[in-house]
Amino acid sequence: MKKHFLFPILFILVMSLAWSVSSVVHDDCGLLSNHEIQELEAHAEQTAQTYNCGVYIYVVKDMESYTFDYEIYSDAFGIEAFTQYIFFNELKGFGSTGNGILLVMSMKERDFDIMAHGDFGNYAFTDYGKRHLADSFLDYFGDNEWYKGFSAYLNRVERYMKAAAEGNPVDNGSPRLKEHNIPLSIAAGLIFGMIVALISCLSMKSGMKSVRIAKIASNFIAENGVNIPIQRDMFTHNTVVRTPLQTSSSSGGGGGTHINSSGSSHHSGKF
Repeated sequence: MKKHFLFPILFILVMSLAWSVSSVVHDDCGLLSNHEIQELEAHAEQTAQTYNCGVYIYVVKDMESYTFDYEIYSDAFGIEAFTQYIFFNELKGFGSTGNGILLVMSMKERDFDIMAHGDFGNYAFTDYGKRHLADSFLDYFGDNEWYKGFSAYLNRVERYMKAAAEGNPVDNGSPRLKEHNIPLSIAAGLIFGMIVALISCLSMKSGMKSVRIAKIASNFIAENGVNIPIQRDMFTHNTVVRTPLQTSSSSGGGGGTHINSSGSSHHSGKF
C-alpha cells in the first residue's frame, strides 16, 4: 500500500518540477509586483506549452555574484556568457534540443541579452527577429515602464512562435507582422485623405476669386506688338561620365540565424 501511495506523490512532484522550468519570470530587483509577475508568468506558460518552447525572463542586480565556466563558454563573453550560464544551469528549455527563448537583464550594467536555443527556438527567432524583438521593450524600459515592456515582449514572442509554427519565421525579407489594428488604420487613412483633399480644394478656390471672364483679347497683347527673336541652338559636343555601380554588401543584410558552438543565438545591447 505504501508503494501505491508514494507513486502518485512522486509523479505529481516530477510533473510540478517539469512545469516550473517551462517558463519563469525571475525578478531579483523588485521591478514587478507579485500580481504583475503572475500575469506575465501565465502568459509565458501558455505560450510555452502551446509551442513547446520555453519562455523565460530573468532580471538580476548584477552579474558579479554568478560564477562562470569559460572553458564551456569560450565563444561567448559578458552578458551573452551570463545568459548561457543561466539557461544551461537553471532553465534547460523544452524537448531534446532544449528549445527556449530567454531575456536576461542586468540592472547594474544596464545590459540585456535575448538568447534563443534549440531547433525550434533558433528557427523562430532569427537574428533579424531578435533585433526587432528588442524594439518591443526598449522604449518602455527607457521610461521605467517595466511591466508594459515585458508584456510587449511576450506578445511579440507569441507572434513570432506562431509565425514559425506556420512555416513563416520572421526574418529579413519576410512579410512584416502587423502591430496595429488594420480596420482602424484604414479608416484613419481615409479620414486623413479626405481632410487633405478638402484643404487643397478650399485653397485652390480662394486663389481663383480674382479671375474674371475677358470679353476681348486685346488685354493680353503687349502695347508694341509681339516681338519673337530668332534663336538657334548649335550642338557642338557632348561629355559622358561613367560611374561604376556599387554592389550591395552581404554583411548584416542577410537572413537566417548565426548559432554558436553551444547551440545558441544572441542579440544583446543596452537599455
